[in-house]
Amino acid sequence: MKKTGLFLFLYLLSVGINAQRLNINWESNPTIHQIKNELFLKESAIIIKEVNQYEVSKDLRNQLVFTHRFHRIIRTNDEKGIEMFNKIKIGYNEANPIILIKARTISPSGKVIELAANAFKDVKEENGNFSKIFALEGVEKGSEIEFIVYERRPFMPFGTEYLQDEMPVMENWFEIVSDANLIFDIKGYNDVIIEKDTVVNNKNSFLAYIKNKAGLKEEKYASYVSHFARVEYSLANNLEEKKRGDRLFDWDDYFSLVYRENTNFSDKDIKAGIKLIDNQDFRSCKLIIEKINWIENFIKTSFQQQEVVQSKDADEISFIIKNKLTNEKGIKKLFSLLFTISRVNFQIGFTTNRFVKSLDTDFINPDNLTSCVFYFPDIKQYLAPNEPFYRVPYTPSTWHENNCLFTKDSLQLIRAEKRTIPQTDAKLNYTNHDVHVLFNADLDTAIIQMKNTFQGQNMVEILPGFVLFDNEKRDEIAKEMIRISDKEEKISDFKYENNDFKYLTMEDKPLKISATIYATNQIEKAGNKYLFKIGELIGRQAEMYQENERQFDIEIPNPHQYTRNIEIDIPAGYKVNNLDKLNMNVVANYQGKETCKFVSKYTLKDSKLAVNVFETYNDSYVSKIVYEDYKKVINAAADFNKIVIILEKL
Repeated sequence: MKKTGLFLFLYLLSVGINAQRLNINWESNPTIHQIKNELFLKESAIIIKEVNQYEVSKDLRNQLVFTHRFHRIIRTNDEKGIEMFNKIKIGYNEANPIILIKARTISPSGKVIELAANAFKDVKEENGNFSKIFALEGVEKGSEIEFIVYERRPFMPFGTEYLQDEMPVMENWFEIVSDANLIFDIKGYNDVIIEKDTVVNNKNSFLAYIKNKAGLKEEKYASYVSHFARVEYSLANNLEEKKRGDRLFDWDDYFSLVYRENTNFSDKDIKAGIKLIDNQDFRSCKLIIEKINWIENFIKTSFQQQEVVQSKDADEISFIIKNKLTNEKGIKKLFSLLFTISRVNFQIGFTTNRFVKSLDTDFINPDNLTSCVFYFPDIKQYLAPNEPFYRVPYTPSTWHENNCLFTKDSLQLIRAEKRTIPQTDAKLNYTNHDVHVLFNADLDTAIIQMKNTFQGQNMVEILPGFVLFDNEKRDEIAKEMIRISDKEEKISDFKYENNDFKYLTMEDKPLKISATIYATNQIEKAGNKYLFKIGELIGRQAEMYQENERQFDIEIPNPHQYTRNIEIDIPAGYKVNNLDKLNMNVVANYQGKETCKFVSKYTLKDSKLAVNVFETYNDSYVSKIVYEDYKKVINAAADFNKIVIILEKL
C-alpha cells in the first residue's frame, strides 16, 4: 500500500472510532447464531445481521465525503444458499476505493476460516468500474459467511437504503453519523423503526432498523420493490449556515432551480431555436395541441438521447442542435426552449415509477424524482420528454395514480405543486380480435382470417416494433403476437395499418394488424366427428395459481380490455355441438363496483356461429381481499381457451 493510501485509510478509520452507536466489527470468538423462527430455516439463506453506516467527514481537500462501513452475516441453509453466497462481488470505482475488506466463514462446528489478503481480486468491468471478487472457503450447510467492507463514497445530501431482501432478515441497521452542525431527516417505510436522534462524542447519530422480517417473494399482478422496507434520508440543516429549525432547502427551492435551469436561455439559444422550427410545417400549426404534437415528434425523431455523452457541453443548446445528440437533461432543455419560443404554457415536473415506490411529497428527497413529465395547463395533457416511444397524451402507465411535483409560477415566484396523473379508462386501452373461420373441403385445415386492433396504452406498448424494425423482423413480431397456439402454423398476407407514431396523437388511429392463418393443429378427426379448438382463437392465455397466502394487493400498469368477435362458417352437412360451454360470466367486484370480468356468449343462425368474448380490467389497484374472485376472472380466459366444439355430420 502506498503511503498516501495508508494515511487515508488511517484517517478514515479514525474518524469513526467511538463516534457512532453501531460498532462495525466482528467478534473475536464467533459462535453460530441460534435461529428460533422455523420458517426462516426453510429458506436457502438468512441474513443474520446487516449494518450500513454512512459517516460524513471531510477529505484532505476539505470536501465532504461518506465513509461507508458495511457488515453482513449470512446463514446458508442448503446447497442453493451455498451457491448464492460462496462467491461474492462488491462493486466500486477508482475515485472511491475500497479501504478495508475482510471475510470469513464460521462452520456449524465453530471452525473459523478467515480469508488471506490475496484472496480478494480486483476485476475491471465493461462499464469501466471495478469489483472486488472473493470466494469463501469451507462453506457448508449451516455455515455463516461474514464480511466487512470500508469504502469511501461521494457525499450525497439525500438518498435511499433498502433494508429488506428476498430472503429473511433477522436484523438490518442503518446509521448516518455527522458532525454536530449537520442535521439529517430520516424516514422509514414498510415498518422500519426510527430511533430518536442522539449525540455520541460530539457526533450526531441518526438510526433506523428492522428486525425479524420475512423475505419478500414476487407475485403476479402486484408491485414488488415498493413493498420492501427502506429508509430515506435528507440533509435538513447545516447549523453553520442556517439557524436550527430552518431547512437548507425545500421543494419550492428545488423546483425554482429546475425552472431556472430550463427557462433561462441566452439570446443565442433563442435565435437558434427559432431557426430550428422556422418551416412551413410548424407555421401551419395554429392550435396549442398541434404545436405540442409537432415539437414532440420533431425532437423525438430528429435528436438522439443517450445516457452518457462524452462532452461537457452535452446539454448546451448549441451542442445539441449541431450534433443532434444529447443526454436526458439536454432533451428537457430543448423541449423547454421550443415550447418557450412557441408560447406554449408548460410546467416541468417529476415523479417515480409507482411499481418501485410512490412519491412521498411530504419527505424532501430529490433522489426520488426519477421521471420527468411536462404538463400543459391550457389543455390538461402530459408529455414524457425522455421517453422516445411515447406521444401526447400518453405517458408510461407506471407513472399514473402516483404523486407528481411540478413547477408553478405563482405571483412571479416558482412553487412546487402536487398533482396526480390520472389513470386512463379501460375502454381507451383496448385490444380487439376480429376472427373469421372457414374450413377447407377435407376439414383438415381451418382458414382463419384475423385482424387485431390496438389502441391507447395497449398500442403504445407494441408500436415501436412495428415502426422501427424492417419488414422481416416486423413480420416475425406480428407472427408471434397473432399465432393461436404454441405449434407452428402457416401465416401469410400480413397487413399493417397506422404503424407510425403520428397515429398515437395527431391522427388518433389504432394500430391494425391482419393476417391469414392456415391452422391444422386446431382441428382433429374423431370418427365421423371433427373437434375444433375454438377457444384457442382468443390467443394464448396464462393461468393464475398461487399456493401461498397472497402477500400484496393487486396492481396492474393500467386498466384495459379485450373484445374478441369470432365468426365461424359451419361446413355444409354438419351440425355443431357443445356450444353451451361458450357461455361464461365471471365477475369480480371491489368497493361496490365491477373491477374486472370475463363474459362470453354465442349465437347460432343458419350456418353462422358467432361468439362474442369481452374481458375488462377497470382498475389499476385492487385490494387483495378480492384476490380469489380476481383470479377466477383471469382463469376464466384460460378456461375458455380450452373449449372445443364438435362438428358432427348430419
